[in-house]
Amino acid sequence: MLLYAIRYFVIVSVVPPLFVGGFAVTIAAAAVRLASDATTGVEALTPVLILQLFVASSGFRVPARRGHFDLLLTSGAFRWHIAFAHCLVSVAPGLASWLCVGLLELAASRGTHSVSFTAGTCVAFASASLAAWSAAVHSSRMAAAVGWLLVMSIPVVARTVSPLRYLGASAGGPETASLATACVCAIGLSVTAFLGILRGGTPLEAAQ
Repeated sequence: MLLYAIRYFVIVSVVPPLFVGGFAVTIAAAAVRLASDATTGVEALTPVLILQLFVASSGFRVPARRGHFDLLLTSGAFRWHIAFAHCLVSVAPGLASWLCVGLLELAASRGTHSVSFTAGTCVAFASASLAAWSAAVHSSRMAAAVGWLLVMSIPVVARTVSPLRYLGASAGGPETASLATACVCAIGLSVTAFLGILRGGTPLEAAQ
């Protein structure tokens, strides 16, 4: 049933094709940048991470209440399968794009330089993906997008919350405590979101 849930969310386009195309563009741009300068890994990863914040914020409760997931919710699939599949399909394109850029960076530097797989970068992508998905579970993609725009555009907030500052950071650097905090917060948010899907009802919206 887990594979069925994953296929279902792929078919109903939890991640619209437009966003997949956006990731393709960011990978192509990263390839051009890294080919000219293999030390620009952080700059190449930045648009991928920003796009991931919006893409992973796919929302669950709003489309469920509109009947988009009725076939899956009434199929007998375990709710935790549904929650896990929705999360996986939502974050997979961004994580795959991160991996592609990381491999491009290794190829461009011939294995001598890589910020794509430092502890900070791993935490940035993993925590941002989980946090974005979790925060949008009870909301819509549009509302989540507005929230992230506010977070990223207010300097004081961005310096504290933005995952971009973790790109390229090492585990033993000054950001160690922040990295641990980001992991704990992301796990806490994702557990809360999973419990919301497992225990929460999804009554259909009344027709307008």
